[in-house]
Amino acid sequence: MAGVDITAGTPVMLLNGAANRDPRRFECPEEFRLDRPNVQSHIAFGRGVHSCPGGPLARAEGRISIERILERMRDIRLSEEHHGPPGARHFDYERTWVLRGLNRIHLEFTPTGTAR
Repeated sequence: MAGVDITAGTPVMLLNGAANRDPRRFECPEEFRLDRPNVQSHIAFGRGVHSCPGGPLARAEGRISIERILERMRDIRLSEEHHGPPGARHFDYERTWVLRGLNRIHLEFTPTGTAR
C-alpha cells in the first residue's frame, strides 16, 4: 500500500479522518478553513451510498451553532494559559483510534452584549 509492503496477518486500521488531512488533497490540512476551494470534497459524513443519514442535520446544527456563537462573541481566541502561545500550542485528545476529538478547548472572548 503506497509503496509499503504489508505482511499477511498484519493488523491495519483505516482512519477515515486522516483522508481529510492529506496535504496532497487539502492545502494546510491542519487549519480549519471554511473558504477552501475544495471544502465540499472532505469526507466527514461519507459519500455516495455510504453517506451519513444524519449529515445534513449535523451540518445545520453546526452552522446554526456557529452563527449564534459569532453573534454573541468577538475577539475569540485560544487561552494561552491553557493551550500555550501561538507556535507552541498544546491540546489533549481523546485516547481513541476511531475519532480525533479534543478533551476540552479553552476559549477567551469579548461578549457582544446581544443575546436572544
